[in-house]
Amino acid sequence: MNPAHRTVTGARIPELDGLRGLAILLVACNHYFCFKSGPGNVFARNFLPLSWTGVDLFFVLSGFLIGGILMDQRAAENYFRTFYLRRVCRIFPFYFLWLILFFVVSRLLSADQSRGWYGWLFAQDFAKVPGWSFVLFLQNLFYAKTSLAGPLWLTVTWSLAVEEQFYLFLPVVVWFVPLRKLPHVLVPLILLAPACRLFLYLFHPGIYPYVLLPCRLDTLLIGVLCAYGIRQKSFQGWLERRPGRLYQALGVLLAGAAYLSVFASGPYSFEMVFLGYTWMALFYACLLLIAVAAKKSVMAGLMHFPPLCQLGVISYGVYLIHASVNILMHGLILGKDVYMESLADGAVTCLAAGVTLLIATCSWRFFEKPIVRWGHSFSYTRKNPASKTPVAV
Repeated sequence: MNPAHRTVTGARIPELDGLRGLAILLVACNHYFCFKSGPGNVFARNFLPLSWTGVDLFFVLSGFLIGGILMDQRAAENYFRTFYLRRVCRIFPFYFLWLILFFVVSRLLSADQSRGWYGWLFAQDFAKVPGWSFVLFLQNLFYAKTSLAGPLWLTVTWSLAVEEQFYLFLPVVVWFVPLRKLPHVLVPLILLAPACRLFLYLFHPGIYPYVLLPCRLDTLLIGVLCAYGIRQKSFQGWLERRPGRLYQALGVLLAGAAYLSVFASGPYSFEMVFLGYTWMALFYACLLLIAVAAKKSVMAGLMHFPPLCQLGVISYGVYLIHASVNILMHGLILGKDVYMESLADGAVTCLAAGVTLLIATCSWRFFEKPIVRWGHSFSYTRKNPASKTPVAV
C-alpha cells in the first residue's frame, strides 16, 4: 500500500505524527527561548527566526487531515453529525479542563496577579478580552481588536479559535461544492487571504492579520488542496514519475524562507503579512507531500523517528500547556519571569519541558485517548454499506 493510498483510506500515517512533532518543537523552542528579551532569548531569536511558524505547519496539517476526511465522507448520511462529534471529542475535553483550571488557579491567586510573573500568567482584563470568548472560541477576535493576547495561560488558544471557526466553514464548502470543482473554490480563497492581510496591514495595523481566520485561510486551504491532490490519480502518478520536482520546489521555497528569516522582522512585518505566510504554507505543504508521497525520502525517514512521532501524538496537550508550565516553574523555583540569562534559567526550562511532556503523556493516555476512542464509535454511514471508508483522526 503506497503512502498516497494510505492517505485516501484514512489509515494513520506515522509521517504525519512526525510532522506534528516537528511543529510542536518549533512552537516550543519559540516560546521557551525566543519570546522574551534576555541575552539568551536574543541569541535564540537570531538562531531560530522562523520558529514561530510552527503554528503554520499545524494549520497546513489540519487542512490536509480535516479536508481529506471531509472529502472521503461527503456522501455519508450523518456527515455533519459524525464530523462534529469526533472533533468535539478530540478538542474540547482537554481544552475546557485547562480553561477551568485557569479560572480556579487565577481565583486562588487573585491577590498576587499584579505582581511579577503572576501578572504575566494570570492577569485578566475581561473588559477587553472577556472570559466567555474563550468558551465560545472567539478570543482571536478580541485579540485582534485590542492587540492584547489575554493571560499567558491562555494566549496560545487563539490558534484553536481559528481552527474551530475553520471547522464551521470547511464542511459546508466540501458538502456543497462538487468534488471536481473544489480547486476552483479553494484557489481563489487562497489568493484572497494575502489581499485581506494587506488591507488590514494598511488600515488596521497590529495583530489582525495574524489571528483572524480570513487572513489564515491560505495556510489552512493549502493543506486542503494537498489532500485533494493526493486523492487524484493523475497527481499521484506525477509524484511517482517525477519526485525530483518536489525537491526542486522545496529548494526554491527554502531559499525564500531563508530570505524571510533575514529580512522579515517577525510575524507582523510587511514581508510576512503580504506573502510570507503563504510562502511558508507552501514550504510546509511541500514537506508534507514529500513525507507522505516519497516512500524512501530522507524526509519520510526523519518523520518516522520514534521520539518525534511520539511527540506528535501528544502535541495537542504539549501545545496547550508548555508555555504556562514554563512560566509557572520559573516563578515558583526562581521567583521571576522567564528570562534566559544563566544556566539556572536553562535548567528550569529543561525541567519545565520534562514536566510538560509528562503531563501531556498522562493526559493523552488516561484522559484524551479514551474519549477519542469513544468518539470513533460514531461511524460515518452511507446508503451503500460496502462503500463505507474508515477514517482515523
